Amino acid sequence: MSGRICAFVALLVSLFAFAGTAQAAPSAPPAQRGTALILSAQYSDFDGNAVKATVLTCGRGDQHPRGALACATLASADADLQAMQADGRACTFHYAPVEVRMFGFWRGAPVNEVHTYPNSCVMLAHTGALFDF
Repeated sequence: MSGRICAFVALLVSLFAFAGTAQAAPSAPPAQRGTALILSAQYSDFDGNAVKATVLTCGRGDQHPRGALACATLASADADLQAMQADGRACTFHYAPVEVRMFGFWRGAPVNEVHTYPNSCVMLAHTGALFDF
């Protein structure tokens, strides 16, 4: 467990260092400013209380398995979880909440969002590839 904590702390330190270099060049276009986001999903008892996390940079060093599509999804909603529209898929009505978190920097701007969806199907319908890891 302490190894996970050390890795998480190291990740946060590197994110802040990355964000500092991204802010040093304010003349860069918004699409090229630094993006470094920690994405996590906490599933309910129904899904085994799983916690999943990844790092999205929209560039080299991306740990997200569908990084390019996740970045496109974020760009279409301007990194606002509330603005993401469902894709129209049919989901069941069972209640197994999934809490998603997005923390870090999107194109140089700080982001800290938390949203709870009623189940993983609804979460994926709204967020697409963003939390599909």
